[in-house]
Amino acid sequence: MPIKLVQPNWPAPKRVKAFCTTRAGGGSVAPWDSLNLALHVGDNSAQVLQNRQLLATETHLPNPHWLDQIHSTKVITHGSDDTLADGCFAEQENQACIIMTADCLPILLTDEQGTWVAAVHAGWRGLADGILSKAVAKYSGKHSLLAWIGPAISQEFFEVGDDVREEFINKNKTLEKFFKANSNKRWQCDLAAIAEYLLQQLEPSGTSIDVYQSGLCSYDKERDFFSHRRQFHQQGANATTGRMASAIWIEQ
Repeated sequence: MPIKLVQPNWPAPKRVKAFCTTRAGGGSVAPWDSLNLALHVGDNSAQVLQNRQLLATETHLPNPHWLDQIHSTKVITHGSDDTLADGCFAEQENQACIIMTADCLPILLTDEQGTWVAAVHAGWRGLADGILSKAVAKYSGKHSLLAWIGPAISQEFFEVGDDVREEFINKNKTLEKFFKANSNKRWQCDLAAIAEYLLQQLEPSGTSIDVYQSGLCSYDKERDFFSHRRQFHQQGANATTGRMASAIWIEQ
């Protein structure tokens, strides 16, 4: 099966190239089938590296910078020796910023002139702690920004407790509207909507950010996407699964 990609539905400049992978097109076996791109989830390392090379070849991915994600607010520049981070940005051509997800939000950013790009991995913790403002702060230009929120777990399937809700609303009470009470006395959290709201509150260099949503749910679409929470619900505490990659770069 060939590699299948999700293309961002945004009006980015032509020189900005971006995509999110699906689970199709690799060589990994279950439960990582088949285009798993993460080395830390128990898959055969040689196969993961082969999957990464296949992706690079088919997409002409230039100088990919893979991160070791830690659910932080750390955003590094492409090519940094320190790979422990959850965001990466570049201002030079042919420097692909990449993050991996399997329910968390993959968020890609660029300016309207295509002079700056960034990729951000935002789980609930990173989102609450402010990774989006940290990423946007890396942009020093004067143009408006565009953001694309890729496939992630939707509100329908993302149940959280009071602790997660309070992490958000203690910092911004407006965010309580993105939590819907359920019959389990818990909450359904709309991560993508929270991210969109937070991005729209930022004004880099006095400009604005236009946000575009993929509208795709990683949990719901099992044939297309890996989902850590879905795998946990199906197989229990020891469940594991693969990771998709979201990449962005400025083409030469």
